[in-house]
Amino acid sequence: MVSKENRIGLYVILPLYFCMMIAIGGYAYRRMRRNAAAPGGSDEITSHFLAGRSLNTFVTAATLFASLFSGYTVVGVPNEAYATGWVALKWVSSIFAITFGYMAVGPRMRKASLVRNHQSPCDLVTDRYRSQILRYTTFCLQLLSSWLYLCAQLVAIKDTFNSMFGLDPSDPTATVLIAVLILLLEWVGGLTCVAYTDSTQGCLMIIGFFLLAFTLTSMRSWNDL
Repeated sequence: MVSKENRIGLYVILPLYFCMMIAIGGYAYRRMRRNAAAPGGSDEITSHFLAGRSLNTFVTAATLFASLFSGYTVVGVPNEAYATGWVALKWVSSIFAITFGYMAVGPRMRKASLVRNHQSPCDLVTDRYRSQILRYTTFCLQLLSSWLYLCAQLVAIKDTFNSMFGLDPSDPTATVLIAVLILLLEWVGGLTCVAYTDSTQGCLMIIGFFLLAFTLTSMRSWNDL
């Protein structure tokens, strides 16, 4: 990734990629506003943070997948496996526990959220147990885990981009710029933007996976000649 030839391609592809993400943000903004303004539509908070509860099955599955498998999966887990060996197999069992746990409680939580108009897991806890202490305890636990997860993603972004462009490994410039862009897109388009960019990135990764196999096979055939 640090060769001069690859960097020339990155200088062309990455601006196009970010322009596509910005275009998706604009579409999400218009969709969110249209949904909030429609008769009988969702309120502004629901439109922003829950995408008006109107995401289709494919987009919902894609953004959920992206939430489970992201930068740490691509960078952190392989590095951990390299450093600790078989200890990294803990992720195999843990992801099964997370997935099946969500499959067990997710449908019921979804149904309850529609009937009781919940907008977050904290609403579910408060509605069920009528305890503000438990509500804020749940909030703090979610905040802590999300903060750790976010830190892992930022480290993955820094390591990946600094390596691709031959920057100082400790230089945070690229990470800060990308983080600012992500915040602006979320602020403009809400969960709708997040979900659609996740879906687009997932499709690009799948296409890239197949192209990588084709490219490696072609390179091997060419070298044999």
